[in-house]
Amino acid sequence: MSKKGKYEVQKFTCIPVEPDASGKYQLKPDQDGEAKFHTWRTGKHTKGKYQRPGQLMMTENNLIAVIIAAEPMAFKNRHSETPLQRFLTTFVDDDVLQAGLAKLSK
Repeated sequence: MSKKGKYEVQKFTCIPVEPDASGKYQLKPDQDGEAKFHTWRTGKHTKGKYQRPGQLMMTENNLIAVIIAAEPMAFKNRHSETPLQRFLTTFVDDDVLQAGLAKLSK
């Protein structure tokens, strides 16, 4: 990154989550009962570090979502996606991640 102010941008495919009665995060269904994919990207002020799929992140609207997939994104294309606020150090259980990956491969 040679230009001042440029930063590495990654695009994340995520599914919103919510805690269940035992406090474990589960995929959050929408009004139609479907867990839907949304995409976000790292921004200049994104806090924390991405580690791996299954990690939780928080949007600028304080929505918590699980990262299912990550890919590099061209800096010049960054305005097509909403930046995320922060990466959390929490991960979903493997079965929740696997359910998200299964949805992604459909």
